Amino acid sequence: FLNARGFQVYLVNWGAPDRDDAHLSLDVYVNRWMQAAVDHTLQHSGQPQLSLVGYCMGGLIALLHAGTHVDDQIRNIVTIASPIDFHASGGYGKVLQWANRGMRAIPVPKGFQVDPERFHVPGDILSVLFKLTNPFAGVVSYFDLVRNLSDRDYVKAHLTTREWFNNMPDYPGATVQQLVFDFGVFNKLAGGRVRIGGEQCDLTRIRSNVLAFAGESDRIVSINAARRIMDLVASPDRTFMVVPGGHAGVFAGGKAQQHTWALTADWLAQRSD
Repeated sequence: FLNARGFQVYLVNWGAPDRDDAHLSLDVYVNRWMQAAVDHTLQHSGQPQLSLVGYCMGGLIALLHAGTHVDDQIRNIVTIASPIDFHASGGYGKVLQWANRGMRAIPVPKGFQVDPERFHVPGDILSVLFKLTNPFAGVVSYFDLVRNLSDRDYVKAHLTTREWFNNMPDYPGATVQQLVFDFGVFNKLAGGRVRIGGEQCDLTRIRSNVLAFAGESDRIVSINAARRIMDLVASPDRTFMVVPGGHAGVFAGGKAQQHTWALTADWLAQRSD
């Protein structure tokens, strides 16, 4: 969609980690691989600046990178259903608040560590969890597919989305471990500051233009969880939008093109050379 609107688009492929990659941490993704992606994109495009567009964890990694590596390489950041205030997301947000109180009441020995492999989440489990947030969506989508079998573009989009849902990549244990404790239980990101490896990430230092989306029926990342970024960044130009769809629908649903993607393209066109 963005290519069709005239943007030069680069896709970051994070690979397909398995249990042997349980050691991969946010430090690797944010400080090494994301920086390499930015550097290579700028070199290949010949441009002095770029825009970052990320869905869920992708948007989170974009913000963490911008908050850690403060420079003028990133002009615009677009996040789609990316959580910032983990305690603001419905039922599991309340569970995290309860866990926070429990963890603070129990002293943890200095130097205590847990094997990252214990936190490794296989992709098939993620697929099931996604589907459980809206168990009837799969049935409805098949009815829609039958009704639109003559529409080549619809069939292609349906098969692509189905492939994504059914073959999600694993989440490496070390990354999950930090997400669970620093981001989830202790909700450090809601305060704007969190340590990523040996670097201090400070979202309040971000001055890039920021557009953040939330899905109006998202049961995984609530509107308030995504909106929190608006209170943190120092960007003079920042916009928050609520669009139709749940956690997946806001990105890849039937209405995503005329809402999320059309709004993104228009917003970026006004802020790009």
